[in-house]
Amino acid sequence: MIDAQGKIKGRVSIIDIVIVLALLGLIVGFVYRNAAPHIETVLRPDDNFYVTFEVNRIRSVIAEDAVVVGEYVFRQHDRQPLGRIVAIDKLPATEVMQRSDGTAVLATMEDRYSLHITIEATGSITESGFFANGNDAIAPGAEIILVNRRFIFPLARVYSVSLDRI
Repeated sequence: MIDAQGKIKGRVSIIDIVIVLALLGLIVGFVYRNAAPHIETVLRPDDNFYVTFEVNRIRSVIAEDAVVVGEYVFRQHDRQPLGRIVAIDKLPATEVMQRSDGTAVLATMEDRYSLHITIEATGSITESGFFANGNDAIAPGAEIILVNRRFIFPLARVYSVSLDRI
């Protein structure tokens, strides 16, 4: 196959193949460097952001005693921390009730609260969104199970996500 002059079947030189492969490698490297985002700027696992969760219809004893500023909340399935509680807003819980005449009114529920729990999370911020613990996407409207040593909220809805504490 290779003759005395170093050509394959008398047509292509091995040196020619090496030069073509080297040029292709340089082109691929140039495109990767300039066109693809740098992985270290996209996945910075140490960015801080704030997530506010809304939890509805919580009994007053839990709203007043179980949710404490400074404590951590965790993911339910592996107990990895999502973040530290930095603020709690407690509002009377409301519910749409239907009157006997068929009209609907917004009524306050007795002994129940709606909580807005703000946590400071550490994770990645990319063009795609906010990620806690590397792969937990956090976006407004998402429902997450919040766990703490004092409570479990199975339907905590992400109310807002921001870089600044609201």
